[in-house]
Amino acid sequence: MSASGVTAEILRRDLREFARLAESRYDPGVVDAVLAALDGVWGDSWLAVRTTTHPPPARQVSVRFMNLPASADPVGRLRAAGLLDFAGHPMEQLVSADVPVDWGVDVAIDRGVQKIWLVFQDLIEVDRILGFPGMPASARAHAEQLRRWSDGEFALLALDFLNRTMNLYAQILPPGRLGAADIADILRELDFVAADEDELAALGRPYTVYATFAWNSPRVQRICFPARYTAETFPAIDPVLSRFVDGAPCAGPGPHGFAFYAAYGASGRYYKVQADYTSPLSHALPGGADLPGGIDLSQNR
Repeated sequence: MSASGVTAEILRRDLREFARLAESRYDPGVVDAVLAALDGVWGDSWLAVRTTTHPPPARQVSVRFMNLPASADPVGRLRAAGLLDFAGHPMEQLVSADVPVDWGVDVAIDRGVQKIWLVFQDLIEVDRILGFPGMPASARAHAEQLRRWSDGEFALLALDFLNRTMNLYAQILPPGRLGAADIADILRELDFVAADEDELAALGRPYTVYATFAWNSPRVQRICFPARYTAETFPAIDPVLSRFVDGAPCAGPGPHGFAFYAAYGASGRYYKVQADYTSPLSHALPGGADLPGGIDLSQNR
């Protein structure tokens, strides 16, 4: 049992409910295999669950085991269990980056391990992170933009082993640092679809920005902006997200919040929602940042 009182049985039950809310698929074999591989360490992570507005069957539910200590060795455990394959791709070099990190594991509950997260214990400057072996050339080609969007430092790196992409997450930005005009400028600069008024209102004051890169394209694949909410203040922008928020199970003492994400690309957009299944308050954020929105999570009211 975890410090929040979550057992494997409780987590399985609640992931089934998340899948039902999202009209997505739950594969017990997938979940059981990951819980077995991470036995003894997953219970102390910050657990979050997310879905998207992609149409079924592309819509997935993912469970995230965040802030696992280096000693947990989730990559080694998952590889030993046959749940994470290394096949000579450059992203495998990034997993071995020689910097102090905590780990995160993102599991699509119908497919298996999707992302491995490097949660930097200290913020990493843009030039240093772009110098990591295995970094896609497309990220290095956007060094100037990354400096500008992030105020020069990054907090997280996520490697998507299913889609062969990488996300770079700027540090937690101060409230008001990114506004509607900034979002519009970034999307215009990338020649991405524009945000509409409802999306800009829902984003309010994003607490970071992250970009997605691939190894087989010179372009930024996607850019995404998240904002924090409570269940009561979450924007009614899409019925899939509203249903997910209204019915989301949670475990342990609160507070439990939600993140709304708007993701943009060259040909379209979609939304995501992440629910705090357990509270993140007891877990350190990169650079010693405070939880976006503060304890009451009502910053975006």
